[in-house]
Amino acid sequence: MARRKKPENESPTEMRVRQIKEAISNHANRSEKVSWNRKMDNMVKLIAELSPIEQEILALMAAKNPILDNVQVLREVMVKECVHPYEHLAIHADYVECTFCFKKLSIPSEFLNREEDMIRTCDDGEET
Repeated sequence: MARRKKPENESPTEMRVRQIKEAISNHANRSEKVSWNRKMDNMVKLIAELSPIEQEILALMAAKNPILDNVQVLREVMVKECVHPYEHLAIHADYVECTFCFKKLSIPSEFLNREEDMIRTCDDGEET
């Protein structure tokens, strides 16, 4: 590649910076630089091709945000008024957790200390 022209009124610091950059950039030979520049031109074309798609994605995301806001408001109301539906209850050792509102609920007293009444099943489905 052509050598860079020394700028007029260059300060000693600017000259040192330019010389360092030139020394590093001159490490590659001319054919490697030409090849790299072609690849860079190709990347610029691909990015330009990608730009309209990114604009569409941004427009869709902008359209999605009001809907997500409404979902968030509705979820907050549902959490406040949660009825702890059956399919959202997870039983732990000493409490039950609602996986929708994340509230920890105590196990009803009529089910405490009745482990002997619980039926345990093996992997093959037989009772033990």
